[in-house]
Amino acid sequence: MILKVFRDDLLVGILDILASEPFYGFKYDGEYLSSPEALPLSLSLPLNELRFSSEQAQPFFEGLLPEGNARDSISRRLGVSAQSSVRLIQALGRDCAGAISIIGEDEYLHMAFELCTQPLANLYTKLDDGLKNIAQNPRIEIPRLQEDMRLSLAGAQEKIALFHNQNADIENEWYVPVHGMPSTHIIKPGLLEQYYPDITLNEFICLRAAMLCGIQTANVDLLYPETPVLVIQRFDRKIESSKDVEFDRVTRIHQEDFCQASGTKSSFKYEHDGGPGYKKIRDLLSYHSNRPIDDISMFIKMSIFNYLIGNCDAHSKNFSIFHNPDRTVTLTPAYDMISTTIYDGRFGSKLSRNMGMKIGLHENIDKINTDDFMLFSKEIRTSLNQLKSYRDEIISKLPNALNEAAASAIKKGFTNAPDIANRILNGCYKRAEII
Repeated sequence: MILKVFRDDLLVGILDILASEPFYGFKYDGEYLSSPEALPLSLSLPLNELRFSSEQAQPFFEGLLPEGNARDSISRRLGVSAQSSVRLIQALGRDCAGAISIIGEDEYLHMAFELCTQPLANLYTKLDDGLKNIAQNPRIEIPRLQEDMRLSLAGAQEKIALFHNQNADIENEWYVPVHGMPSTHIIKPGLLEQYYPDITLNEFICLRAAMLCGIQTANVDLLYPETPVLVIQRFDRKIESSKDVEFDRVTRIHQEDFCQASGTKSSFKYEHDGGPGYKKIRDLLSYHSNRPIDDISMFIKMSIFNYLIGNCDAHSKNFSIFHNPDRTVTLTPAYDMISTTIYDGRFGSKLSRNMGMKIGLHENIDKINTDDFMLFSKEIRTSLNQLKSYRDEIISKLPNALNEAAASAIKKGFTNAPDIANRILNGCYKRAEII
């Protein structure tokens, strides 16, 4: 089996399997390598004429796939073993994170014909009830749509990617992309609410508050208090508006997470399992970023914010980079920010207190002390005084930011938003004293 790898409409290379390999190897296309537009798929797969082995290629390509329960669920529906990354890549590669599409030869010819012969509006199927059916019946609607779309979204939570007409209100004018067309938003329904009450509201408040504290974040919206849905605008997509066409054209922007960039399999995304920690990410930004000072500063602010709000699930797949035309990289906005520490057994099920990446010598958020931040500052080559300056900047804005985020949620009918914001803030004050 040979699969073609595209970046938008450029053939980047091919995936193939040798008899001795458990996963695809990858080779860049010769014409692509000679093109001035050539960009590496990953920092772990630099532009090269040689074939990357299965072991070298797997971290990036497998990192495009769903994980955990989401992977098990879609595998059952497709009749594919959850352990078979080879089959899943083949089944789900049409629209991945970043600018990558992975398509079989026969499927490519069919898609190319459809794209050439169909008007743009015919390549999106309208959802007559907007997002309401997804919100009310996510366990039925998401699987149904995923089977039709065959797209791949990394992460352990089930979600769906859709196209939204930006001229309409957020509840209406939603479309399912077909034939590998790009989406504009990721829809995350509250499938975990029964175990972790208000977890969707929690993520909305944290991301909105981070933005109000001066941290670059994905744009998010929140709908339907009875059956919550988080609506996330994709920052790896650019909408090109035009008055001459019925549908806005969407351009993919290439990105990857730091698990992929460091050549680490998704199963090792947590530092205690062997994934990259703060030092590794900082070093990659220092070496490859086109604006290392700004990106490292923002990365540290994101990290301190995650610590303050008690986000113990901030691992290496929850930080990403854009690949730029000059073959440098830039830190992407933050995403997947949530206060996990409020789920301590008194408020729904209990979540782990171990952080995705350790600070100093400690992994457990309750054991981190000032000495750990002194070690942390040395690892990331930033003075402790600078860390305290970032802390002071964030903590001075955080009460108003959380209140404003909660007020936005109240307007949408989430009346318990102030309670969630206060739970988060109480933990922030305690942890701020440690830095």
